[in-house]
Amino acid sequence: MTAHYEVRGDVAVITLDNPPVNGLGTWVALAAGVNRAEDDPAVRAIVVTGAGKAFSGGADIKEFGSPKATSEPNLLSLIAQIEACSKLTVAAARA
Repeated sequence: MTAHYEVRGDVAVITLDNPPVNGLGTWVALAAGVNRAEDDPAVRAIVVTGAGKAFSGGADIKEFGSPKATSEPNLLSLIAQIEACSKLTVAAARA
């Protein structure tokens, strides 16, 4: 999965970009974006969104039963990272 990172004012925007439906592959790019925002004192909040027409179509079934499914960071560790983040973090789908 690719995730683009940009700062708009005091908000970090992390955009999932994995066409055609932003399937959730490895979590490395998203975790890196959250870390980057957490480390930036100018950032007060984080918005996670999806490129194109979809926020995310779900997990990438090609990874089921493969080593990628349990490699770090995984979904559980990413959720823990976001919950522990000192910045307000929201997910937002495009209308």
